[in-house]
Amino acid sequence: GLRVNREILAPEGSGYVGKHGEDFLLSTDKWFRGLDLSCGPDGGVVALDWSDTGECHERNGVHRTSGRIYKLQYGDTKVVARLDLEKLSLDELVQLHFHGNEWYPRQARRVLIERMQAGKSDSGTADRLKKAFKETADPVFQLRLLWTMYAACGADQAFLFEQLSHPDEHVRVWAVRLLSDGWGLDTLLSTRPQKGDLSVAVSSVLPRLVFMAGNDASAMVRLALASVLQRLPAAERRVLACELVKRREDAGDHNLPLMVWYGLIPLAQESPADLVSVAKDCHWPLTVRLISRCLAEDIEKQPYALNALLEQASHRTLDFKKSVLAGVAEGLKGWRKAAKPEAWDQLASTVSGAGDAELMDLIRQLGVLFGDGRALDEIKALALEKDADLSARKAALQTLIDSRDADLRATCESLLGTRFLNAVAAKGLALFDSVEVGERLVKAYSAFHQVDRPQLLATLVSRACFIKPLLVAVDAGKIPRSAISAFDVRQIRELKDPEIDRLLVRVWGEVRESGVDKKNLIEKYKAEFTSEVLASADRSEGRSVFNSVCAACHMLYGEGGKIGPDLTGAGRDNLDYLLENVVDPSAVVGSDFRMSIVKVKDGRVLNGMIRDKTDKTLAVQGMTEKVTIERGEIVEQQEFPMSMMPEGLLEALNPVQRKNLIAYLIQKTQVALPAQ
Repeated sequence: GLRVNREILAPEGSGYVGKHGEDFLLSTDKWFRGLDLSCGPDGGVVALDWSDTGECHERNGVHRTSGRIYKLQYGDTKVVARLDLEKLSLDELVQLHFHGNEWYPRQARRVLIERMQAGKSDSGTADRLKKAFKETADPVFQLRLLWTMYAACGADQAFLFEQLSHPDEHVRVWAVRLLSDGWGLDTLLSTRPQKGDLSVAVSSVLPRLVFMAGNDASAMVRLALASVLQRLPAAERRVLACELVKRREDAGDHNLPLMVWYGLIPLAQESPADLVSVAKDCHWPLTVRLISRCLAEDIEKQPYALNALLEQASHRTLDFKKSVLAGVAEGLKGWRKAAKPEAWDQLASTVSGAGDAELMDLIRQLGVLFGDGRALDEIKALALEKDADLSARKAALQTLIDSRDADLRATCESLLGTRFLNAVAAKGLALFDSVEVGERLVKAYSAFHQVDRPQLLATLVSRACFIKPLLVAVDAGKIPRSAISAFDVRQIRELKDPEIDRLLVRVWGEVRESGVDKKNLIEKYKAEFTSEVLASADRSEGRSVFNSVCAACHMLYGEGGKIGPDLTGAGRDNLDYLLENVVDPSAVVGSDFRMSIVKVKDGRVLNGMIRDKTDKTLAVQGMTEKVTIERGEIVEQQEFPMSMMPEGLLEALNPVQRKNLIAYLIQKTQVALPAQ
């Protein structure tokens, strides 16, 4: 904030990577909210300033009439001769495309477009622009002329087709884009717009695009070709996609594997066999995984497509098998059982003895899902094997939980004393509506590592029969009051159990509700956090507090969770703004961050944000984990216009912790953690 950033774009693969450069300017005006920059005819820069105290999502106190425009000039102000562009001839407007200041070709383009729209275009406009294009070898000038030609004269397919062989990759990119610009783009839901019959236009261009996909040396051109997929009729996409995914050099590109996938999404419903064909030729692990996930999600309606993919995988490399199996596991996440594909046993047999632990974990996990009893026995033995790798034991135990193994309770209870593995065991025990289970979990609290205790608390507050033993233990001093977060308190109160509420007030305290209380609390904290008080704070300790109570959800300086908004660029140095968002986090809530309450048939109550929805499952993102459940297991689901971030975060801290946290948040640079 309070600055104009400078980003340096460096070519990388099919696109660019931005790197922070030295700030262009810094503002001492606390209201400065720079929005846009543009060049002027004299080479100066015009800056738009929103000029306000809040951020873009602020609802209260927004100043609607305070915007400003600044002119930035290097050195002395340059005097520019007055030029009436409207009176210039065609030749003069074309010549402006070669000006060193980008403002002039843009204005010349505008005038030519307006003449065309008014029916006053010179009949030789297109020919004059083509002539100028051919007379220069500079691709920057050529692109300016090409854009004007397209915008002011319409598409000239023959001329654009010629540019597909242009020596400069940027001109080839724009030739691809403009040739396909009128074909219509998939909607956000990956459905085709009604754009009329494109068969003639596509048939005349597509063979050349397919050739370029297999032979063009430029990754940027290949990205433009991948973008065309979303403009093609679904039946025409396979042939172009197959040529693109054969390019091994693009496997790790930061754009291409996803861009091709976006163009393939409609094939899942219209032609899943084409997806299998693309996967067969694909050397991109991410795209193979996404195709596999998609086909697995539709296993009940179109089992033949997934079966065909698994049959292919049986004859491919271990890396290809791993991509396919990882995608299938993702697609069936949250499922308890699925019909075993005919090709499954053949694929599983080709993996046994491969010596790849990750691959074997996937085979066992999916084998259980497909009803393989032997795989279930292996999984259980692995979870209980004391000398086995911890991550493998965790994965095995999670598979037992997902499959609802008959001996799950006994298995999980036997692992409550095993540090780090007990966090997964607690999730398994959350499935059992039993006071005895709650008491065992509470008793095992000290056996959990500090980093896993929030996960244990999330389990304990998911059932009324767990909460009572928890609160009794806190009341007795066996579990510290600070272990219960404000988020946990809100989830407890959602049960609306009078007895539990009375016990909660006794061990944790009152919870404020009214807007008046929040306003009073904000004023109280403003009086508490004076500049002198914050100057005496220990910001390193504040960072430690942030890591304890905030970092699970929020990113700051590149560290932390991604559940809530990234706080790095927020208006944290404004105490009013900071306190309003911490004390009253539900005042303004974006749709992506609204909280839902999901009640499950097994008695659990889950609070969080809804994520990863499919026809079969949905995921609830809580403070400590993301839980995927089958839709058929949901009894009730409600969305509330409130933030997942709970109220009372500051009240749960002591005065020194509060002071240190606020001082750390207001600081605009990172500080070191306290010395250990």
